[in-house]
Amino acid sequence: MKKLIIIIGSFALIGVGFVWFIGDRDRGMWLMNSAIGAASNTQATSDISFGDQPWQKLDIYPQNSTAPVVVFIHGGSWRHGRKDQYFFAADSFHRLGYTVVLPDYVKYPDERASFPSFVEDGAQAIAWVKENISEYKGDPYNIFVAGHSAGAHTALMLASDAQYLNAVGLSEKDLRAVAGIAGPYSFVPDWHVTKKVFGPPARYPLMDVFNYVDGSEPPTLLLHSKADKQVGQYNQDQLAELMKNAGVDVQTVLYDEISHIDILLKLHPWFADQIHVSKDIDRFFKARIKKPN
Repeated sequence: MKKLIIIIGSFALIGVGFVWFIGDRDRGMWLMNSAIGAASNTQATSDISFGDQPWQKLDIYPQNSTAPVVVFIHGGSWRHGRKDQYFFAADSFHRLGYTVVLPDYVKYPDERASFPSFVEDGAQAIAWVKENISEYKGDPYNIFVAGHSAGAHTALMLASDAQYLNAVGLSEKDLRAVAGIAGPYSFVPDWHVTKKVFGPPARYPLMDVFNYVDGSEPPTLLLHSKADKQVGQYNQDQLAELMKNAGVDVQTVLYDEISHIDILLKLHPWFADQIHVSKDIDRFFKARIKKPN
């Protein structure tokens, strides 16, 4: 009976959380994660520093034995979100056998949240993972990176512009594969936040992933939806074409009727039906795992 009450309560919270996700992002995500957490065995080691700045912290969700690693970079239009709000994403990949890392990064309106500071945060987080993840049941030779929306932009910048990983002693070869979920890889900022984060206009080409594709990128999976009203499908189509022409191992998944937020929620099996985003990513990643010598 107690288990039944927990299950019923969890699904009730999910319903409330889903509604509040639309109108009150922070509270809705808290409710959703609380519900999923009540029914999950996934546990975190939290607030580990990967740099000197106060926001440079990450959470790790280890497996019981050494496992491939997914570093998940959350979105939020470069101003929203915290790593603890993305437990549902960590739980999704943890269920599939990965040790999961959720890093934070600097965000607007902090005056230091100007491009490429958040990409540099991502590089520092990956460098920390490479050096330390074996202590948390992660395989440093099988590091995968996934990101949604603004987080997908960061993930693909790290994969395409070598300077960021090079600056921390790594290269694209240290990433087994990358997955970009509904990422805005090439756009002209037209909102006060993105203008501030990426401006002045003379600097806009520096944040355009299309400008860096040269064939050295790790295997890349690009996921998008035809129904996404926030990020245009051209981001997936044109980046995939550039990568194919450069000889990159790139694949695409294009869904039909899910929104920019739905594609994120469908990472988790509680929201998945015929569309299960984390399983699509898992198939791509698992096929590219580096086997021990």
